[in-house]
Amino acid sequence: MISKTTQAFPWFMKYVTGGYVGMEEAGVRLAQVVDDAQCAKSDVYWSWNGGAQQVGRWSEDGKPKGAGGSGGEIFENEQSDAVKDRDVAMKMWDLSVQACGMKGSDLPKAAASP
Repeated sequence: MISKTTQAFPWFMKYVTGGYVGMEEAGVRLAQVVDDAQCAKSDVYWSWNGGAQQVGRWSEDGKPKGAGGSGGEIFENEQSDAVKDRDVAMKMWDLSVQACGMKGSDLPKAAASP
């Protein structure tokens, strides 16, 4: 069974943050990070500058209309202090696991033990 969070997250990313990319583009981005010589540097937060230009909204026909986040060029992004904070990271991991309805047996051993 898929959790409500798992179902809602793509909608939220597409129509609220504008940061949604489809599976095909996500696969292309993953392949780029793995194979592109430009991405050889380790411990980097890679981003693409195809982010939202506006906030998602409702169109006149009553359907949500998002800003979209696909496309753009890859660049090395700065991580926020919150992302670098180990305690915050561990809390976010735990909350994400809980939100996705996962259990300890669903996780790899390295992730299950801090």
